[in-house]
Amino acid sequence: MNLDMHGTFDVVLPSDLVGDEPGSMEAIVRINSAIRDVVADCAARGEVALVLCGDCLSAIGCLAGLERRDVYPFLLWFDAHGDFHTTETTLSGHLGGMPLAMITGRGDTSLLSGVGLSPLADTRVCLIGARDVEPGERELLAASDVLQGRCLADVLERLPKGCPVWVHFDTDYISSRDAPAMRYPASGGPSALDVRAEFEMIARRFSVLGVSISAWAPHLDEGSRTASACWGAIAGILPHGDRANESGDRRGD
Repeated sequence: MNLDMHGTFDVVLPSDLVGDEPGSMEAIVRINSAIRDVVADCAARGEVALVLCGDCLSAIGCLAGLERRDVYPFLLWFDAHGDFHTTETTLSGHLGGMPLAMITGRGDTSLLSGVGLSPLADTRVCLIGARDVEPGERELLAASDVLQGRCLADVLERLPKGCPVWVHFDTDYISSRDAPAMRYPASGGPSALDVRAEFEMIARRFSVLGVSISAWAPHLDEGSRTASACWGAIAGILPHGDRANESGDRRGD
């Protein structure tokens, strides 16, 4: 899977973690446990972790890694979708539509138990940019205390300045005009330059512990246009001067 990565990753998880049943909960727990260990090591060294993953479920392993080091961040979740389905609301059964609900303790929490993550309080979670939200998850979000905004500016002043944050970036948050190669595209959204500006603001205002990235669809990315847009945006949040510690999940190789 060619993601046109800028630089090499310090740790690349082996593809055999997936096993014979890639979509099973057992495989997902194995992958997230490996991610947890990498992020925990980064946190112990005081390094910013950059984790490139195939889907948003991997953010659960990242947060578990921080908890292993007794670090409890605010979560900034940039995504065109709500990711707030549970087994009761989903029509497809797709686990990739459930991670944010899981993180807040809703629905099936067996993945959280499997990797050692305690649910985050709604008030420590920000969902930013969700513009393709299905009815079941919309109702759950409306009844929750999750902070929601169309862009970072809508939630910025509601977070303590200097607080520790983990950023989850589903790259479909970017407008398809700039980043068309997405598995689940959604109309609208900010430009890549606007996203970079938001990430630069996060880096200035908060203590960034790491970033998990749900990747684009490289097989659809003609001329690496989407890769360039996404990496350009991500550059806004990375430590300047020092290279972030990076890990890559090679599911789909």
